[in-house]
Amino acid sequence: MASVEPEAKEVLLTRAQALFRRTYPELSADIAVFAPGRVNLIGEHTDYTNGFVCPMALTAATVIVGVGDVVDEDAVGSAAAAEGDLLCRIVSTAPGTELAVFDCGRPLTPGGGWSTYVKGVVAEYLGDLPPRKTLVFTFACASSVPLGSGLSSSASLEVAVATFLERVTRRPQPLVTRALRCQSAEHIFANTPCGIMDQFISAMGREGRALLIDCASNKVVQEVQFLSDDYTIVVCDSKVKHNLGESEYPARVRECRSAEAALRSRFGEGNFPNGLRDATPSMVEDLHAAGLIDDVVHRRAFHVVTENDRCQAFAAAMARGDFAAAGLLMNESHASLRDNFEVSCRELDILVDLAQSCKGVAGSRMTGGGFGGCTVTLVRTGDVKGLEAFLQSRYRAVAAKVCEPKPKPKPYCLSLRLRLSLSLSLS
Repeated sequence: MASVEPEAKEVLLTRAQALFRRTYPELSADIAVFAPGRVNLIGEHTDYTNGFVCPMALTAATVIVGVGDVVDEDAVGSAAAAEGDLLCRIVSTAPGTELAVFDCGRPLTPGGGWSTYVKGVVAEYLGDLPPRKTLVFTFACASSVPLGSGLSSSASLEVAVATFLERVTRRPQPLVTRALRCQSAEHIFANTPCGIMDQFISAMGREGRALLIDCASNKVVQEVQFLSDDYTIVVCDSKVKHNLGESEYPARVRECRSAEAALRSRFGEGNFPNGLRDATPSMVEDLHAAGLIDDVVHRRAFHVVTENDRCQAFAAAMARGDFAAAGLLMNESHASLRDNFEVSCRELDILVDLAQSCKGVAGSRMTGGGFGGCTVTLVRTGDVKGLEAFLQSRYRAVAAKVCEPKPKPKPYCLSLRLRLSLSLSLS
C-alpha cells in the first residue's frame, strides 16, 4: 500500500489549464474557481427533513478554468454564433465524459450526462441577467472527488459552476443563495430530491473544522473545532455503487413525507412546521401504535428523529474532546442507517464491522446516501496506518464470501487529521 498526497488545488488547476489549452487553443482562460467535496461525519438522511447534519469540507475538490461573457440575445443568431463562438462549451478530465455544447439563449433542458448538472446551475443564474441578455462561456474542469463515492462530486461540480458564473456575470451571491441555487438545479435537472447539506458545505466549508448545520434555517449552528490532534478521520471508499440508490433515495423521501403527514394529522397541523425535525421518538411510537404509519415508515421516521439527536450530541462531544462518546454515536448512527433506514449494503457493513473491531477506533459508520460509497471512521492518530492496512487486507477476503458480484478493487482510504492535514493511501 503506497501513501501519497491527494491532488492539491495547484495540481488540479494545472490539469484543468492543460485541458483548456488542448481543447480550446484559440482562447485564453481568465477565470479559475474551486469548490470542495465533503464528508458527513454524522446526520445522515436528515437534511431533506429540515434536520441537523455535521459535514466537513475535503481538500478533494473540483477546479474550473475558463472564460465567459454576458452578450445580447440577438447575437446568438449571428455569424459568430453559427461558428460556435457564442455557445457554451464545457469539457472535463473525468473519464467517460465528453465535450458538451449548449446554447443559453434557448430553453435549457435536462439530459446529456454530466452536462445536466452544469445546465441546471446555468438555468438558476440566467434570471440575474438584464432583459435580452444571455451567457456564453467556455470552461474546462478537473476534479479529485471520486465519482459515486458519497463524497459529493455532483455538489462540488455544481458549486464550482455557480462560482464561475458569478465571476462571468460579475454578480456575486451570498453563499447560502449559491448553495440553494445548486440544490434547486439538482432537484430540477438531475431529478434528485436532495437536501441542502452537500451544496451548503461545498459553498461554506471552513478549513480545519466541521459545521453543525441546521437545515431548517440554513444556518451554521456551531463550528466544530477539534481540541486534539490525537484522533483522525479516515474515509474509506468501498469502490462499490449499487444502482438501488437511484430509486430508493426518492422512496426514502416519500416515506419521510408520509410520516410528516401522519404527525400533522395526529398532533395538529401547526405543530410541525419543520416536519420530522419537530417530532420526538415517543411521537413516532405513538403514530405506529395507533396504526397511522406502517412498519416501514415507522423505521424511517424513528431513524430521522434519533439521528437528529445523535448529530447534536456528536458535535457537542467532539467540541469538548470526548472522542469515546462521539465514536459511540457514530456506531449507533450506522446501526440505524442499516436497520431502520435500510440504505447500507453488505460491503459497507463489512467495512464498518472491520473498522469497529480495529485497535484505536472510537467509531465507524457509512457516510453519504448509501448503497455503496464510503465509510467514515474516528481513530487514534497513532493507529491510522494499522487501520488502513487491516481494511486493505481483510475487506476483499470477507466480502468475497458474502457479496455478489465479488468485489474486485481494494478500498482506498482518505485520512484526515482533525486539523485537516491530509494524506491518501492507495492500494
